[in-house]
Amino acid sequence: MVDVHVVEKRLLRLEHILQKLRAASEIPEDVFLGDEVRRDAVERNLQVAIQICIDITSHLAASLGLRSPESYADLFSVLEEEDLLSEDLSQTMKQMVGFRNILVHDYLDIRPDLVYSNLQSLDDFRRFAEEVLAAIEQYAG
Repeated sequence: MVDVHVVEKRLLRLEHILQKLRAASEIPEDVFLGDEVRRDAVERNLQVAIQICIDITSHLAASLGLRSPESYADLFSVLEEEDLLSEDLSQTMKQMVGFRNILVHDYLDIRPDLVYSNLQSLDDFRRFAEEVLAAIEQYAG
């Protein structure tokens, strides 16, 4: 059984992070690229936002007794296979996991322009939240 409180708590944290990221996304690229402190904050908030999506997806897959994923990226395939996430969003989220892996593991080679590019794609997080809430309703109803 899905613990709705677990999901809602994480979605609230995601929304809080997205508010900060939206403000940063309005900064012109040249200003962003020249501000190392702001870039660091954005990197960390993007990392946490993606991790929240991974955690929610993991909770759903485990709670619903779905197949065990082979990786974080595969979590999104698991939900897609059950029609709980759209194919398009699943692919987008897998790319986000790849970006998260760069932030976490390849921190010496983070490209600031790639961070800025990801900062311009915040609507994907909103779509994720909407599809997750619809999936929960599907199983609750």
